[in-house]
Amino acid sequence: MDRPRSTEEALRVVEAFDALPLKRRTEIFRTLSPAAKETLLGAVSRPGDLTRGLSEEEMYYTIKVLGEESAPHLVAATTGRQLRRLLDLELWKKDMFDPWASAKWLELIAKTSEEKILQFVQTCDPELLVTSLHPFVTVFTRNPDIDLTEERDTLPWFTLDDLFFVKFRIPSSEDVIKGFLETVFGWNPHYYMGLMEQLARGVPTEHQEMAAKWRRARLSEHGFPDFDDAMQVYQYLHKSAVALTPPEMPPPPAEDREPTGVLDYPLKLINEDDLLKKSLDLIDDADERDRLAAELAHLGNKVMVADARDPGSMEDLRRSLQKVGGYINLALEDMCGDQVEQAVDVLRANHMEMLFRRGFSLILDLRKDAQKLVRESEGGVDNLGHPLAGLLHGLFQKRPIFALNVVDGREPRDFQGIDDLNSIRQYMDRQAIEERWEPI
Repeated sequence: MDRPRSTEEALRVVEAFDALPLKRRTEIFRTLSPAAKETLLGAVSRPGDLTRGLSEEEMYYTIKVLGEESAPHLVAATTGRQLRRLLDLELWKKDMFDPWASAKWLELIAKTSEEKILQFVQTCDPELLVTSLHPFVTVFTRNPDIDLTEERDTLPWFTLDDLFFVKFRIPSSEDVIKGFLETVFGWNPHYYMGLMEQLARGVPTEHQEMAAKWRRARLSEHGFPDFDDAMQVYQYLHKSAVALTPPEMPPPPAEDREPTGVLDYPLKLINEDDLLKKSLDLIDDADERDRLAAELAHLGNKVMVADARDPGSMEDLRRSLQKVGGYINLALEDMCGDQVEQAVDVLRANHMEMLFRRGFSLILDLRKDAQKLVRESEGGVDNLGHPLAGLLHGLFQKRPIFALNVVDGREPRDFQGIDDLNSIRQYMDRQAIEERWEPI
């Protein structure tokens, strides 16, 4: 029976795509939406060729946008480093191991293939593997002084070597864990015995602490510092510390550049109307865009730590990156007005963290003026009336917010541009206070 024409056409498209040079295939793959990436990986003959070009951060973001249950081809095509990044973020809630997240990911990996199970085992720190399996099994060892046939009645029924016997604690996870153990045993019986010995000892706290230590070290390399270091992003920075023009330096030779994976997602979360986005759109050099995207990603990670947000939460990731983009945009608008070309020079001349700090410093300047106004007024903030009192309450928070809800009912948000600050300054004008004052 002939295939439908649409299917024939789809096969020809896939064959033509597979015949393209790797660089071109990677370029096309990079431009696709997460859903289109998932669909394409399910059709091409060498999906790993495409995903190897994605950074660990980009792969994580792509999978999380879709939802891991809706991204089986993406999960299957993760490299070892990409998978480890997923585990570092998904198996923990802040610094606490999450056994329910572990159960979900063990099932997802088991559904993929035996090869993926082995990649998981080989990618995990040994301590994390023990920590991941421990909530679901109790491992017993036989007594060598008693005949096995006599002892079997007192031992769990599942064993692969007649040395270690496994009791499954959670019936719904039994088949998944059995599949894991059987795959590991078939791959390397000696490794399996070492794993069983660790599980039989029943000391998960020590393993969890060590697994958390290795995780913190890896996250630090990706811009998740400890809290004290992360707080440096909120240090005041004077305008004079920001360079206006990039230095005249030739680019390093191609062979001296460290290869970096594709990293696009921070650029996609910036407000389309912002000066920052308009400036980034004028930067054609791929290396320069990748540098800026990497700095934005790492800065977003720092802000998540400083604001005590969850690195494994997509919503917290979006909020942090939007905050980063807003503060940088604020700094650019303050220095460049609406001059996009000038803003491009400022972006090229500075690390993104410098511009973030400058944007935050403009908010601090406004807060300082607002505090002076309150000191000179009778009755404190609330006596300034509506809407100024509500706006200043938002500004005076430890992490200042633009309290739009008191003006027009919109949700409060982080500051995004110079107009946000100017609107509050207009309300702070003494004549405006008298004209617009309303009791709160």
